[in-house]
Amino acid sequence: MKAIKTGNNQYLKELNKAIIMDLIRTSEGISRKALADKTGLSATATGTIVSSLLDDEYIQEKGLGKSSGGRKPVILELKPRSYFAFGFDIDSHCLYTIVMDITGDVIYKRKRENQNDFTPQQAIKTITKEYTKAVTKLKLSEDKILGVGVSVPGILDIVSKKIILAPNLGWSMVELLEPLKSALDIPVYLDNESMCSASCENWLGLCKDVEDFICINIESGIGSGLFLRGKAYRGISGSAGEVGHIPVNESGPVCKCGNVGCLETIASINGMVARANKSKKNNHDIGKTFNELLKNAREGDEECLRVLKEGAVSLGKAIAYLINTINPQKIVLGKRFPDYSELVIDVIRKTAKKYALTYPASQSEIIPSSFGEDSSALGAAIIPIRKLFGR
Repeated sequence: MKAIKTGNNQYLKELNKAIIMDLIRTSEGISRKALADKTGLSATATGTIVSSLLDDEYIQEKGLGKSSGGRKPVILELKPRSYFAFGFDIDSHCLYTIVMDITGDVIYKRKRENQNDFTPQQAIKTITKEYTKAVTKLKLSEDKILGVGVSVPGILDIVSKKIILAPNLGWSMVELLEPLKSALDIPVYLDNESMCSASCENWLGLCKDVEDFICINIESGIGSGLFLRGKAYRGISGSAGEVGHIPVNESGPVCKCGNVGCLETIASINGMVARANKSKKNNHDIGKTFNELLKNAREGDEECLRVLKEGAVSLGKAIAYLINTINPQKIVLGKRFPDYSELVIDVIRKTAKKYALTYPASQSEIIPSSFGEDSSALGAAIIPIRKLFGR
């Protein structure tokens, strides 16, 4: 990655600092000379930036590297536990909290259950309370906190970040960003939960070196985050990736969005639980929970297995449409999906292969996420951290 050498001085200084920071991050240890070679900056300019980063404790010297004939170079790396970011993920009945340092290491996580759906006011109050609790417990200095990212399961306006619609929360035209900024008095960033999960996969997970991929979250609803040519793709208004509202069954259940037979009415956690509970063939009381549904399926309950596999077939069809339309290298299935992936992943792959065009299907890999329920909170925490690296 080459540095920029012409333009506004202050802007260039910050940009080149971000470029050097990102090279240190992605190289997992690099010398000053290597930084100068890769950026095209002079040794003096590189040294000045590195000294500034050392003084501010963003990076540290970790030892000596191998010599190519002269003195052994000093190797630089990001400094663990130096700066921190918070990530919050709002789901219909719980709030996930993550605190991460700039190396991507998670130092705190918590899941707070809520008996009823969060109202916007309850979400702001709960996030504020959880933020204060974590800062106190971890004894964090606020000047070392880069910011707070918040993940929301809904459509956000691409410019204002107003929540246009979050059907599974029952929210419409909600302003969350400014009230949170006022409550926390720290930089706050808002994004769609599936895009946060995709950012997590791009920054820390299975898609670090993949330019074209889709991350599909299976939770109370279904959404996806898209990365195309190495960049997040949001569409003209920010609603790209609402795959949960692809119609897959014209005679299916009515969706919260108002349409009939949307994918999430059949393949989401809530959708599968509702279908299992309504089934006349189901002799088990699954207690209206997904965990009980999984337990019964693993114990051989045919009706519970049927519900899971019907959801998998619908998901496989939707994935086939995405393969034909977008041609991704990887499709990562996340949130609750890893909890039951072994029961249905073969069904999904077989269905996608059946309905997708042969050649693009052969180039796409369908895999479970390694992060599970934490992915959106992790991705939210990454938002403030990415800013350091010019991303």
